[in-house]
Amino acid sequence: MWKGTRRIANALLKRFHPWSLQIADVDGHGEAIAVGVTKPTHNLPFPHRALFLMRFDGDELRRKWTGSTMGRPLDEFCFAPRKPQALVTLEECLDGRVALSCYRWNGFGFTKKRERFWQSAAHLRPGQEGLELGGNGRHVSLPWSDLLE
Repeated sequence: MWKGTRRIANALLKRFHPWSLQIADVDGHGEAIAVGVTKPTHNLPFPHRALFLMRFDGDELRRKWTGSTMGRPLDEFCFAPRKPQALVTLEECLDGRVALSCYRWNGFGFTKKRERFWQSAAHLRPGQEGLELGGNGRHVSLPWSDLLE
């Protein structure tokens, strides 16, 4: 990873097969780089989707948080536009449904604040007024007030 002409990370994430990259301020103290990765972990020894938060300290990229899962298999993530930004995820449930979950940063990880269940959901798109997604066979727009505390 480069900042201008200077290398700040040397293939740190390449081996984890990144599938999403977003910038977010989860704690109100500055932006972090959120990276969706696919990798095995201690508790799940097979490749699965997980979320890493990285921070740039002015010299190099450092890990802020490297969660293994969000409690269930992760499909997608995005961040609410209001700072500090809440994390919104789509997660696979054992019964085949999809959980739309909202989390807040707690200083060392994320705490789940709300969730809704869908028969199917995909394509999270955060907007200023709310979250847009495909759910239960149709396009759905949910106001942030329905998702966040």
